[in-house]
Amino acid sequence: MAKHKIKAEEHDSITVIIPAAGEGRRMKSYGPKPLIQLTKGTILDRQVKQIDKVLGPVDFIIVAGFECDKLMDSCPERFIKVENENYSITNVSRSLSIALRSVSADRVLIIYGDLVFNEEALLKMDFSTSCTSAGIDHDRNNEVGCILDANNNIVNMMYDLDMKWNQMIYLQGRELEIFKKECQDRKNKKKFGFEIINSVIDSGGKIKCIVDKSIKVVDIDTSKDLLRASIIK
Repeated sequence: MAKHKIKAEEHDSITVIIPAAGEGRRMKSYGPKPLIQLTKGTILDRQVKQIDKVLGPVDFIIVAGFECDKLMDSCPERFIKVENENYSITNVSRSLSIALRSVSADRVLIIYGDLVFNEEALLKMDFSTSCTSAGIDHDRNNEVGCILDANNNIVNMMYDLDMKWNQMIYLQGRELEIFKKECQDRKNKKKFGFEIINSVIDSGGKIKCIVDKSIKVVDIDTSKDLLRASIIK
């Protein structure tokens, strides 16, 4: 069956945020992780290509930190580029706070800057509601997982769960407003993204989780991950 773009009204006015300020200590010698070379282009090249193919034209914001100038100089001109100058002493929540202050978007898709994914990772997303995706992956040790309710809404996120979070999330409406508030709270500047998501849920937000075996996502943390990513089409 032929693949199709998501309907225009489903992605209209979406802003894609790519947090990419981290140093990536296990792969520091590679430079900024979005610029790691794959078989065809960099991680960032592939992300942009997949997003453009599935969603069509959207706005992009990238948050740089480690080797900031190198990453910013490599981004497409259409990107909004912002810097987390304190990337070494803060976390992704701070980077997202900076990005979210830079735009007045009502619909945001956050995709971590070290992800390699297939088209289905975007095609299966439900852009009518705040949602994310997860899947069983025994190769992804020491990564954050999800606990889901009977309706596949996230109940909680933590380490050491079989259902691994894919580190991309779409937010709109109440969930986006709570997410912004939590990111912009200075006491949360060292929090991980999943901790902010837990705060959204604790505050009454609902985030649907798509679980589909056709979705393939690899978080590039080691050279072994590069090998796993090489087979994703």
